[in-house]
Formats: sequence, C-alpha cells, structure tokens
Amino acid sequence: MTTRSTGEPAGSPDPAIEAGVYVLGLMEADEARRFEEAMARDASTRAGVAFWRDRLMELDISAPPVEVGDKVWSQILASLDRPAAASFVDLADRRGSAPPRRGTMAAFWQGAMAASLVALMAAGLAYTYVKPAPPRLVVVLLDSGAQPVSIVEAVDSRTIRIVPLGDLSIPAGKSLQVWTLPTKELGPISMGLLPGPGTSVLTGPALPEPKPEQLYEITVEPEGGSPTGRPTGPILGKGFAKVPQI
Repeated sequence: MTTRSTGEPAGSPDPAIEAGVYVLGLMEADEARRFEEAMARDASTRAGVAFWRDRLMELDISAPPVEVGDKVWSQILASLDRPAAASFVDLADRRGSAPPRRGTMAAFWQGAMAASLVALMAAGLAYTYVKPAPPRLVVVLLDSGAQPVSIVEAVDSRTIRIVPLGDLSIPAGKSLQVWTLPTKELGPISMGLLPGPGTSVLTGPALPEPKPEQLYEITVEPEGGSPTGRPTGPILGKGFAKVPQI
C-alpha cells in the first residue's frame, strides 16, 4: 500500500486515494496519463494500484461495462447542482444568513465526492474479503528445477490473480510478463506485466474461456514487455491449469 512520503508537498493528493481513483476509472484522460507515467517510474505507486485492483476485482468483474452518453452525464451534473443550491438556501434561511457562494458549493461537492469514494473503496474492500472471486482454474507454475514459483488463478477469460510462492522480484532493466496459450491457433497471448513481487491481478485481452490443461507461464522480458508480442526471454515458471476442487 502506498503511503505519503515525508518530503511530499503539503496539499498533494494522497497516493493511496490516487491509486484507488485510478483503479475505479475516475481520472480525466490527462490526469490518468500523468499517473501512469508516475506508476511506470515508482514501484510503490504500482503496488498501490495492484492493491486496489486486487481488493476491487470482485466488483470490477461482477457486471459488464456500459457506455454512458454525454446527455446522461449532463443530467447527472444538473441534478447535482440543483439540490445543492436548495440545501444551502434552506440552511441559510434557518440560520438567517446568505447562502454560500458557488465556490463554497463546489468545495462542498468535492468533499462529498471524496467521502463517497472512500466509502466505495471501503465497501469494495469489505465485499472482497467477505466474498472473494472464486477461481475457475488454478495453475502452479514450476521453474526448471520443478520448484513452485507462483500460483495463477484464472478468474475468467480475461482476469488472473498471481500469488508468488518464490522470488518474483523484477530484475533491473527487465519486466516479468505473464502468458497463456488458449489455443494453438492463437499462440501465446500476453496477460500483462507483473507490477511487483507481491500478489497481483492482471486483466488481459478478451480470450476464449480458460480450460483445463491450458498453459500459463512467466518469462523475463526487456523492460516494458516483449518487443515481438511473443515470449522471447527465459521462462521463470510454467504450468498447466487444473480445476480446483472447492
């Protein structure tokens, strides 16, 4: 989990909240791009994102994404502004003072949105602990000496959880990339890069539903991932999926 450093300027966003906002998809495009650049440089930021992806994964995969049109957002913003003005006017009438200016109203709503975000994160955290997403398949990845290095849990056709069993530290100037082989015709497909040595949740491309005996592996690749779109580096661990008896 990321924490605020002692040298961070006063008033800077809390890194833990920033990671949660990013995972929830609430950042503007420019802000998200700056955050991703920071994430590429800072391991603690990557760890914060991995933490929230893991904790909120059950909410993320519980329903398909739905596109919301501009008209809907305009209606939401308009409905937020009207009740806010009415509530401030009512409050002013009771206290016998003028209603706050619009800047005060904006600050009020920013605070309310921040509180709602924290509540949503807390709800997601509690929900994940109460009802974790059950894996459809489990893979134990073994190294060249047949020693276990990691467990891969296939939650659905796109989402996997990686639980290290050995040393999964990322070598300097390298990346650890996770692959699967859904079919021989498709060939090996990247599920993403491991953000750090701890438990990670990756969301890859849309693939066929995972099946027993499907191959998964982790390879050591150049920083940023394989330049060819296929595994090029040494295999850190590999294994074949099994149906968990739970």
